[in-house]
Amino acid sequence: MVSCTAVRINAASSVHLVIAAWLFVTGTMALTFETALRGIAFFSLAGVAPVAFHAWARIRALRRARRSVVEQHADERDDRDAGADQG
Repeated sequence: MVSCTAVRINAASSVHLVIAAWLFVTGTMALTFETALRGIAFFSLAGVAPVAFHAWARIRALRRARRSVVEQHADERDDRDAGADQG
């Protein structure tokens, strides 16, 4: 008997799958160009550049979130110190 269970796929793994597929498709298209230079240029502009932009945007968002958490913890410590001085 075969059981059908739901497979959970998180968003991060699906993004990786899309990126891998994108690089595969653009790489395959780059192989069809007449010259190697055109193929490399196409793969660089249509394949690598969007992936690099996505990585840059994700890293920037993660750094911004981390900075926000650090600042929030610093503010909480400052508030505790002020509360001790007031009492």
